[in-house]
Formats: sequence, C-alpha cells, structure tokens
Amino acid sequence: MSMVFVGTHAKWGRIDATLLDLGCGQDRAALHHKPAPVTCRECGWRLHLVHVTHGGRDLWHLRHADNAPQCTGAKESMARHLLKLDLAWHARDAGAVVELEARADDGSWTADALATMPDGRRVALEAQLAPKAAAEIEMRTARYAAAGVEVCWFSDRRKVPWLDSTPAVQLARAGDGGPLQVVAGAARFVAGRCLKRPLCEQVPGALPCAGHGGWEDVEVPLDRFVAALCRNTVRPYRLRVGPSVLRWVTRPYFGLEAEQLAAAGHRERAAERLAAARRREEQDQATHMGHINALLQRQATLAGVVSAYVHHETGQPVKVGRDPDPAFAMGVSVTVHGELYGVICPVASRIPAQREQLDGLVLFAATEREADRITAQAPRGQRVVVLQVPQQPTASAPTPAEGAVSVTRVGQGQAAISIREAVRIMTGVDRY
Repeated sequence: MSMVFVGTHAKWGRIDATLLDLGCGQDRAALHHKPAPVTCRECGWRLHLVHVTHGGRDLWHLRHADNAPQCTGAKESMARHLLKLDLAWHARDAGAVVELEARADDGSWTADALATMPDGRRVALEAQLAPKAAAEIEMRTARYAAAGVEVCWFSDRRKVPWLDSTPAVQLARAGDGGPLQVVAGAARFVAGRCLKRPLCEQVPGALPCAGHGGWEDVEVPLDRFVAALCRNTVRPYRLRVGPSVLRWVTRPYFGLEAEQLAAAGHRERAAERLAAARRREEQDQATHMGHINALLQRQATLAGVVSAYVHHETGQPVKVGRDPDPAFAMGVSVTVHGELYGVICPVASRIPAQREQLDGLVLFAATEREADRITAQAPRGQRVVVLQVPQQPTASAPTPAEGAVSVTRVGQGQAAISIREAVRIMTGVDRY
C-alpha cells in the first residue's frame, strides 16, 4: 500500500491526514471521497484521503493514485507506517504537538514524528525498522543534537547494533498480540547492600561496603514510555556502574547509582589509606631491621677490640657475650672474672629504662655519633668509651668535669692505644 500521512494541498499547503483539522484548520471531510488537489511531497503524484481502523483508533492516511511512480515514502513498510502513527498518537496523548515527517529548514534532517512540548522542547521519534549501521544512526543523532532536537530511536529488530551507543529502545509485541512493549533500552538501578554493613563479606578487611547494586533492563508499555519521554521524566544516560552503555533512566535511579559510587569512592580511599599504612609499616619494619643489622655488625666488629682494650686496662681475662641482651639496652655484655665490666653498643633509646642494670658499667660505642646518643641518655658520670680506627693525631680529650659523662676516645690522642696495639694485646703477642 502506497501510504503516506503528509501531503501538499494546492491552496492549503502542508496537510497532515492524522489530524482532525489536517494541521491547517480545514475540515478533513472536505477531502474524503472527493477529488482534491493534494500531491505527494516526494514524488508530486496525486493523493487521496483514506480512512481505516487500526488498534481501535481511526486511521486516516493519504494513498497514491493509480499508476504512481516509485516513491520513497510509498516504499515504507506497513509496520513502519503504523509504528510512526503509534508514536504520534502516544505523544499527542501526553500533551505534545506532533508533526509527522517534519523537515529541518536546511534539509539536514527529517523526523518521522517531531514532538514539540509546551515549553518548546523538541523530541524526534524515529521508527527505525530497517537494518542500519550504528555509525549512521550515531551521525544522524549528532545532527539532531546540533539542531537542539532530542531523539529516540525505536526498533523491533532482534539485534539493534546502536542500542548501547545512541538513545534508543527495542520493541516487541506481547505473545498474546497485545500492545507494543519497550523490552530493552530502558533500565532501572537495583540497589544491593550487605546484611553485615559496614563490614562486607565481599571486601577484604574491615572496609565499608559500597553496595552491590546494578542496572537491569525493564519492560515498559510503549505508550507509557513515550509519555515519560515527552514529559522529560526519563532521560538517556550513560551508566557508570557496570557496562558503560546508554540507557533511558528515570531520575530517582540516578541518585541510587550516585550513592553507590560515592560509597565506592569512600571505600577506595579507605583501602588506599590502609595500603599506605601497611607500606609505612613495612618501611618502618625494614628500617628497624636495618638498624638491628647495623647494630649487630657494630657489636661484632667491636667484640675483639673491646676484649683487648679491657684486658689492657685490667690485666684480667675478659669474656664478651654472644648476643645483645635486653637487660643491657640490647648491648653485648663484657665481664671480667664473672663480674660485669661494660656493655658494647647499647641502644641509646633503651638506656633510661635500664639505668639500674647499667649503673657503674663502661659503655662502648663504635662512632662518636653513637657515643653522643648514648651520652645524651646515660646517667651523669657514666663512662663512655669510643673505639674507632685511628685517623689524624689530635690532642687528648679534656678531663670531664665532675659529675659529667666521661667519654674516652680509643685510637686517637696522645695517650690512646691503636687498634693494632689492642689486637696485639688480645693475641698476647707483646708477651714474647
């Protein structure tokens, strides 16, 4: 059937057969079953006004007269004609002024049905039943956007390649032959939260649950969807939870998704803080282990030198402990005939807690810097001896004032013994 809805009257101009006044303030009965100067806008052939019934509604349309040439409008399928008519009816029921086969002034686009709202907002309702590449639909959508026109594409194809990238919906008729339904392209957000909030069984550690909600397609009668579209209560929206696809969404669901995203952001920041704390803990542990290893190395290096030094001072056999002892601020004990004589490299920060055990003992340090730390924590009058490799000869250290901590620098100064001499004493070479 060579059906069209819009034609050109010789006197009245553009007419729309679906409107009672033909869209030009004229009586539709004036054209029914009567010869009239109405021609097709595409091919210029004569048109007749025809009336049938469709879906319980009166269907008025224009039909090409016999022997009409091939016309682009006449090639459209009956399904597409009826879908355009359904879209126009539903939009008009929602309060929109609908113009079928509306054209842009510059000819850049032609809308199957252009719905204009009381506030001036315009929406193109496109019945796209023929197969088209997604790139073409996206290009046509961009043209509408450039003209300030919103658009929704309606298709009943089983596979709609542009469904996820353009404002579109997929249609299907109920099995009982009922009205058309939107079966894909419209979505709602279903919130999901753990029963044990703020602890979440799916999140490791004591982190807050962000929720496990997601989007799902919903089925909506076509008339309800078009009404929501015209009233601006449903909007095309690119989903941020789940696959990043375009869906028609009512406004309340935006808030549910935003709430979950905000909670996810809080959880991610909490996880980042926890990870940073763990990294700092690991770094601190590594630093601490480095200090321990350095301490053990200093103690091991000084063990023989201290033994020789103490033997030289006392002339008695000397015994150096094997391991650091917490009782001596993690220093290594030095004994002479079973009596405590000193401690090698005690940890300065531990000295105040062990002052009683360290009282009267000689504290040995490997460097002047270590000696300074020990001196700062040791009781007044405690003797601190530094054993270090001799460098340039320097003046002897002054005698400490009464009550001050005594620091002896071994290996430097006029009265100091060198490391070589200490080793000689330790090995007994000087006895021969």
